[in-house]
Amino acid sequence: MLANKTKNDGDRAVNPWVVMAFIAIPVFIGSLDLTVVSAFLPELINELQLPVQTALDDASWIVTAYLLAYTISLTFMGRLSDLLGRRWVYVVCLVVFIIGSIWVAIATTWPADWLYDLYRRMGERPDPAYVKLQVIIVGRVVEALGAGALVPVSLALVGDLFPPLKRARPLGLVAATDTLGWVLGPVYGGLFIQIMPWEGLFWMNVPLTLLSLFLVLYGLREVPQVRVKGRFDYIGTVLIVGALSCLSLGLGANVDISGASLENLSPLPEYAAPVLGLGVLLFLGFIVVERRFRDPLINLAMFARRNLSAASVVNLFVGYCLFIGLVNVPLLVNIRQESVATLTEAALEVGLLLSTLTLPMAAAAIPGGWLSERIGIRNTVVSGLGLALVGFAWVFFTWNIDISTALVGIQNVLIGIGIGLTFSPVSAAIINSAHDEERGVASALVIILRLVGMTVSVASLSSLAFYRVNALVDAAQTSLGTTFDPNQYQQVYVESAIKVLGEMGLIGAILCAIAIVPALMLGRQASPPEK
Repeated sequence: MLANKTKNDGDRAVNPWVVMAFIAIPVFIGSLDLTVVSAFLPELINELQLPVQTALDDASWIVTAYLLAYTISLTFMGRLSDLLGRRWVYVVCLVVFIIGSIWVAIATTWPADWLYDLYRRMGERPDPAYVKLQVIIVGRVVEALGAGALVPVSLALVGDLFPPLKRARPLGLVAATDTLGWVLGPVYGGLFIQIMPWEGLFWMNVPLTLLSLFLVLYGLREVPQVRVKGRFDYIGTVLIVGALSCLSLGLGANVDISGASLENLSPLPEYAAPVLGLGVLLFLGFIVVERRFRDPLINLAMFARRNLSAASVVNLFVGYCLFIGLVNVPLLVNIRQESVATLTEAALEVGLLLSTLTLPMAAAAIPGGWLSERIGIRNTVVSGLGLALVGFAWVFFTWNIDISTALVGIQNVLIGIGIGLTFSPVSAAIINSAHDEERGVASALVIILRLVGMTVSVASLSSLAFYRVNALVDAAQTSLGTTFDPNQYQQVYVESAIKVLGEMGLIGAILCAIAIVPALMLGRQASPPEK
């Protein structure tokens, strides 16, 4: 264990904050790639000449497949880092990410030709455009398998480098870096494709990741490898990966909110019930296996520790509330598009308004760690949830078609700071509640639980908005009866949609209030458990 510095092989010392700075670089690059594709999807669809009717649904798998593979990777890589050591798991993940980036960059050349020839030898003649799309998706999956482990392993490294009471601030650095990456992904991609083809985005990953690889190896050269004895739980891994995959596929959700619009609102897909049912069965099987396996993937006894269980519940609610803010802004701008001259201006307005939420959220993650050390874990989390509650309630009481952009921005800042303040203390509460041999798994739990909350949020909110808007429109038509003028339909629809967005704010406020209950169960400081 390292406190302020590590000594090894003489008097040389490594400042753990320097190590964390090196580690933050690949975390940022990996999170950028989570959302960067939204910037070039239209160009890719046009370049491949995909059919307009199905192009967006098919191309969206570039995002969805990445998220699935990302989730799968972080599920078991935390445990592998416990068994094999953080350093080499981290290095392997970076190499896998580089391979995936190169594959995507060259996907439309010889890999696509090779796959097309393979199809022809099998007696099939697929559309070459779809073959290229399939190759790109495969490359994105490889990328995500490498990127998915970077954040949980980085969080676990914080536990290796810092003592329990000093972990909140470096955890805030990781959280801020990760958040900034996926927030800035669309902006970075949009600027980049103005100067070169979309493939350049992935070629750029190679030198940046190689630089990160050498810096991480340099920074960790004197850091002792933390390894634990035990076997890897293959059965439990398969079951939990299957359960999480069914959850994502059944809810039809992904993290790409840049194109959120009224037209995209829809109920759950027709296959949702059987897929989610299968997910429940797999999860129950996972619980049975974990209770009986000597070296489980996730030691369920960890949840008997109050800090870990309470912080886990808070984390689920934080993930859910986070996406309320992220989805509401694009929807609001889309609804008011008549006042926006061009689609470019609409996209710019979405980006600027989202930045008032996401940048304060990322910025608040680091002071959240500082506050945790001063006023305690519990007080910081409750304060953050309280600020977010006020912001969401403000949305409920003020949103209408004429609301000013400035007021929306102020509300977003309040919500963003509130949510951001919870990142560090919640992570610290979960990671500090784990024994040394559980730290990688606990770090993965931080990300998994937040992703589950976000996945459930975007799917449930989309379905709720779909039904609620239609119900309000039908109610308005019924109340007006024969006096209803078809020309009024658009106005009624817009007013109903704005009302529903305000109701989403109410949902966020209620969930923040509920999350305060488990937050109050947290200890003032997140101390490590007794052996």
